[in-house]
Amino acid sequence: MSTPHATIRESIMYMLTRSAGVDDAALSDETAFVIQCILDDLWLWFNTTYGEQARRYVPKNVPAADHPPDPGDAMPDDPF
Repeated sequence: MSTPHATIRESIMYMLTRSAGVDDAALSDETAFVIQCILDDLWLWFNTTYGEQARRYVPKNVPAADHPPDPGDAMPDDPF
């Protein structure tokens, strides 16, 4: 019995290489879950490795109201 959905790998490759303006791909629940887990892991790794560096950088053409808060500012109390 074949599945009507593409494999997880095929879905990821299609979404990363498709042209703009094309309708979103139909994903199975499992594929959406796996892609979300991959993105969560990637975000956690990037934020841990480069987060502070990225937060320090503010482009010159970004209005002052849109700047992220200064990491040196008082942070909220740790709930733990």
